[in-house]
Amino acid sequence: MDNTSQILARSAELFAGKRVLLVNPVADGLTAELPADWHVWTWDYSVWLGLNGRLDTARLTFSHLCPDVADIDAVVLIMPKALERAEYALAQMAPLLAAGCPLYLTGEKKGGVSRAEKLLQPYGDQCEKLDSARHCQLWRAVRNATPAPFALGDWQRSVTLELVDQTIELVSLPGVFSHGRLDEGSELLLDEPGKLPAGRVLDFGCGAGVLATALARRNPAARFELVDVDALALYCARQTLLRNAVEAEVYPSDGLSDVHGRFAAVVSNPPFHTGIRHDTSIAERFFERVTRNLVPGGELRIVANGFLKYPGLIEAHIGPCNVLRENTRFKVYSAVAPG
Repeated sequence: MDNTSQILARSAELFAGKRVLLVNPVADGLTAELPADWHVWTWDYSVWLGLNGRLDTARLTFSHLCPDVADIDAVVLIMPKALERAEYALAQMAPLLAAGCPLYLTGEKKGGVSRAEKLLQPYGDQCEKLDSARHCQLWRAVRNATPAPFALGDWQRSVTLELVDQTIELVSLPGVFSHGRLDEGSELLLDEPGKLPAGRVLDFGCGAGVLATALARRNPAARFELVDVDALALYCARQTLLRNAVEAEVYPSDGLSDVHGRFAAVVSNPPFHTGIRHDTSIAERFFERVTRNLVPGGELRIVANGFLKYPGLIEAHIGPCNVLRENTRFKVYSAVAPG
């Protein structure tokens, strides 16, 4: 099991026979090994896929919103990589608890769990560290006065982006990539004036949907599909498209797991962070598999940090890799599938 699951298993007596809401877990055997009435909320589609079938569907939720589970005895949050995502989750979890019930927070020491006391303080008293093992900590607080009801609008950020040729209303939520702004890599990709081919276009790892929104307007013959593993990103992408009157299909996918058929083009600002570490494995798997989703002559267009050794991977799996534009930090690459 993951280290965060192992530290919970060390305190199994805290959860035995209890009705527990577990938030942001790893898809491992924790819920099967610990004897509790588990209800799981995840915003990670890969976790949903991993737990689907192990838990009853009524007990497993993939969403940007916490399920309204009644009569909860305790809530457990596995520390997300973004501090603001932890705050967002706790604001939804705490109102489900009756006063006197425990809130637990666990995570890796290097992953922000050291801030547990500050995170739990608005919702509970008697905050204490219960355990420290396997580079993780387990904290507990007791729910105090009734917290304010959760309102999504209090957490949702709407910003206006001014591009050279258009204005975009961007919607984002905590922990979504480049929350509330246009990141430098996406901006460089959108500076590229070259047209995309007509037909189906995939926005891989769409985030809040800024790439697809801008490029769909510039390429009216393109039919965009947006995928992401994060439920909050998918919600934001739908809202961004709606506010900008752009029609596109949005759906979850773990990498290319749920992407079917072939596309005239694939665009992406691909993720290369996993937790607190640099990790290009997602992008590497993507390059290996994306060829089967490109029509002959279809284009892959991505932006990435210049230090990442993507050109060799692209050429090994797709074809000659060209640099369309670059700055001191990022490069926009293009490759065309053979045929």
